[in-house]
Amino acid sequence: MASLEDAVIDQIRTASRAVSSSQVRFGIGDDTAVLRSPRAGRELLLTTDQIIENTHFVMGRHPARALGHKTLARGLSDIAAMGGSPICFLLSLSLPESLGLAWLKQYIDGMFRASKSHGVPCVGGDVARSGHFSAAITVVGDVPRGKALTRAGARPGDLLFVSGSLGGSALGLSRLLAGSRARGAAVERHLFPEPRLALGQLLREKVKATAAMDLSDGLSTDLARLTLASKVKAEVDAAAIPVFPGASAEQALHGGEEYELLFTVRPRVRVPALMAGVRLSCIGRIVRGRGVRLKTARGIERLEAGGFQHFRR
Repeated sequence: MASLEDAVIDQIRTASRAVSSSQVRFGIGDDTAVLRSPRAGRELLLTTDQIIENTHFVMGRHPARALGHKTLARGLSDIAAMGGSPICFLLSLSLPESLGLAWLKQYIDGMFRASKSHGVPCVGGDVARSGHFSAAITVVGDVPRGKALTRAGARPGDLLFVSGSLGGSALGLSRLLAGSRARGAAVERHLFPEPRLALGQLLREKVKATAAMDLSDGLSTDLARLTLASKVKAEVDAAAIPVFPGASAEQALHGGEEYELLFTVRPRVRVPALMAGVRLSCIGRIVRGRGVRLKTARGIERLEAGGFQHFRR
């Protein structure tokens, strides 16, 4: 009888056969994957992320299939923020023995539906025993040499934009944790986020974005990171922030796991209202100084980073 480890690896190997890439010479089956060297004129992107039980999700509230989807989506969103294209990914799982193959089958199914949808094969990973479930994803991508979007390129005078609408994931999470069984738009937004890969590439190619990052920990927290990297100040108009239907202003400002793109452009660049099927909204501008200021009906105030943080001081 196969061990749990062997059974999980076999499920992943079987699921991975549905997706291939011309840049992968050998995938699952040897000690390492073998990739072809980067295409001429391009350079590699590497990112890693984790999903940990009781830190990022609650077992019994978050469906296994949704967790599989989100595990991959988190890594793909990082590639999107750089304006890149994904090539392949590696997956490492830490599993409690009590988890069971039925739950894992649903998790793998959710992940490889996303894998197939984006044409990104799994080329390896690891499986180990643990007291709680966790997954670590590593995604490999590429981008034209010297053209990667970074957090450090924003300059005074730039306009500040965000894709989509904000607060939906936080609203969906609050409903899940409250025990709601309704699967409305907010819950779907939280469970099945879509990485903005096509949009990221268009921001690099067509809009010539000066800086970009994905919103994983909330607008207030991630915008503070962008301004710190670029050594500038951001002025945000609260009334211009696109709020997800039903979400609060607080959820739009501080709610995490949006995976929308935050980006800046030079002031004379024409940014369309819709790109790659995603709404784009100008929410402010970049000026000299440091930090983030929020313009509200009460006046201008400092916007503190109130999004998700693993370690709070």
